[in-house]
Amino acid sequence: MSFLHPASQVTWQAVPDQDGARRGVVREETPWIFAAYLKWTVLLWLLGALIPAAIVVLVKLAVGKWPRGRAINLVVFAWLSIGLSQAICSILNGLLLGDPLLGLRNALSFTVIGWVFGALALAAGSSWKLANQRVARLISYLGFAILVLAAIALAARIAGLGGLGMTTPLGFLLPAGNAVRFYTSLVVFQREETFGEATTRLILFFPWATALGLGGIAITLISSRVTHLLWRNLGMAGGLVGTVFSWSRLAIAAIVLVGALLVFLKMSRRLQIASLLLVAAALALLPVFGLDLFSLVADAHHAADSARAGSSLARELIYQKSWEGFLASPIIGNGWIGASVHRIEELPIGSHSTVYGLLYTGGIVTMTCFVAAMLATFIAVLLGLYRRRGDVEAFNNGLVGLCLLLALVLFCPYESLFSLTLPVLYLFTWIGGSIPESGARPVAGEDRRRNSRFRGRHGNSHHLAIKPSEPGRFGDRRVASKFSKNTSPEDAA
Repeated sequence: MSFLHPASQVTWQAVPDQDGARRGVVREETPWIFAAYLKWTVLLWLLGALIPAAIVVLVKLAVGKWPRGRAINLVVFAWLSIGLSQAICSILNGLLLGDPLLGLRNALSFTVIGWVFGALALAAGSSWKLANQRVARLISYLGFAILVLAAIALAARIAGLGGLGMTTPLGFLLPAGNAVRFYTSLVVFQREETFGEATTRLILFFPWATALGLGGIAITLISSRVTHLLWRNLGMAGGLVGTVFSWSRLAIAAIVLVGALLVFLKMSRRLQIASLLLVAAALALLPVFGLDLFSLVADAHHAADSARAGSSLARELIYQKSWEGFLASPIIGNGWIGASVHRIEELPIGSHSTVYGLLYTGGIVTMTCFVAAMLATFIAVLLGLYRRRGDVEAFNNGLVGLCLLLALVLFCPYESLFSLTLPVLYLFTWIGGSIPESGARPVAGEDRRRNSRFRGRHGNSHHLAIKPSEPGRFGDRRVASKFSKNTSPEDAA
């Protein structure tokens, strides 16, 4: 029995076509529990229950429907293998240290479970087709919420407050700890200090500022798929505000790169060629003006490091100690995140980087699983784009999924992805929704065959048309409108 509301299954509605006939329409609805999670994100955040709610949503979606198809299941298995490998490495290190309970405890920590949640999010996105108009509209509401909260933060900052936050009801009930502090806290903005350098950053309904940066990228790109002009602009504006005022240098650079890529991919072939020629000409002219491309890149990197020098120094210390720890145990790593590299600042070895973190905690074994999972996901998303090339809506949604996946890759060297799977759940479900369940390509011809099968089952009195995620824009609706009430698709074609 499904845990999901019946409205999350296939629903029917009558839609008039160009001939005035009313036809039954088959449409996939967004699961009510996922829609409620997005709609009530701010309320859940105020209660401190946003992350626990995300766990419940993922489990119920996975129980309600598991994806079919080799590609998506291969991707899900690859992501699960990261967590499994990390768990095995934790247990082995515990045995080597003569403390198996320590190894078992770390095998059940978030450094393992976070990868499992990522796998479940990808599976749910594919099985429930969560890269659609309804989801995009709900995510644009999050962008609007960011604009409102950012205005409140600005007013508080003008009033002289150094930060704005409080303990949530759930935070009062749970014992103190880093996980509770990050995942159940309510912080609109705060003043962070690293090695004497202070920065005021937005946090909002995310555990820390860099998570807001990645979430802002997801909100911006997904909101670009909303057809309603006002909500599209509000969603994108809110996502940009969240990204920029998180003051995450990585997020700001990533949104520029993936945003430019998305615009380029949606250009016509002629504009793409013209853009490439323009960029090539600009690069060729750099030496004429005494400029060197590599020097410009190095200067930009140095300027980014200097913008928050204390944070850059902290990361360098973490990465250096993480690399040294990897060299000491290159095969299975050290099992779990290590002690802080600084006596006062909280800078654990193996943190703040997926690359260095996996090498330190899980060695070459776990790192290999991660690389395989990312490659499998890229191939599956690209395969989905190829199969959906006949469906403009699904293809453009897939392009957003590809750009979000590239944003994850950019975050890998500087953030631990296992800690972001729940805070930016909708990013992973959208990527999963970009991976089709089956190998069939949903073009008009396939829809005509499907309509014929529906007509054969339910009789000839009513033609059944498959409705696209965005009604009236693409081939399915145009094909359906050609047929009269008693004319078969094959005869009309």
